Amino acid sequence: MKFSILINCHNQSKFIDECIVSCLSQKYHNFEVIVIDSSIKKLNFKKFRAGNKLKYFHITSYSKYPEMNQMRKIQFGLKKVTGNYICLLDGDDKFSDQKLRELFRFLNKDKFKVNQDIPSLFGNTKIIKKNIKKEFKNNLLFRKIFIPWPQIFGSSSITVKTSILKDFFAKANPFKWNLLAIDAQLIIFCKINYKISDKLENLTFKRKHHKNLGDLYLNVFSKIFWKRRICQHKYYIFQKKNTSFNLDYFVTVLINKFL
Repeated sequence: MKFSILINCHNQSKFIDECIVSCLSQKYHNFEVIVIDSSIKKLNFKKFRAGNKLKYFHITSYSKYPEMNQMRKIQFGLKKVTGNYICLLDGDDKFSDQKLRELFRFLNKDKFKVNQDIPSLFGNTKIIKKNIKKEFKNNLLFRKIFIPWPQIFGSSSITVKTSILKDFFAKANPFKWNLLAIDAQLIIFCKINYKISDKLENLTFKRKHHKNLGDLYLNVFSKIFWKRRICQHKYYIFQKKNTSFNLDYFVTVLINKFL
């Protein structure tokens, strides 16, 4: 089993070295690291002397939506991978050195094609919170009344079979949904079409800082929160191919009418 770690980077020179070192330090050795960078200034990775394990590509941003620029980088990187499983990783996050070893053991044993491990939050070098899973989001009643999709932990937590990621880009129409990053789109797509595992913990470290993209959508009193929420509901309906709405959908539609 070969893993391709696909790093999405944009103006993260402050963190990218730590990110790459965490990948090159893996205890499992059949892997490659591919960095797709859209930073204003190209980064220099020759200092790592990683040989064929590390490849770097620089592409320009094309959209005003950062989610779509991230999507395009991952689509570009998908054409460069040689592994049969892809681990997504943001340039400001990092992996435990045991991540690929544990993934190999787990995926090889239980035959999952999609895994979303539960990350720990950290700031600088300090762990802020271990295991950010919210159990109520998997509650059947909660999902019937409010949101039907599972908790989404961020793109750095996602490992997916290469063939499934290709299927996602072919069928999910991901560039139509400007406010939805690949983690939300891919997990919803996979939840509907495949079986997802979320049993592994503390293999991914998600950095908490003032430029986290997801933080833009946390304020329930902001317009962007509700615009993104209706976008996510519509995307779910598009993927599910039915019109089974819930309370949260109707509340979201109503609020958007007054924005």
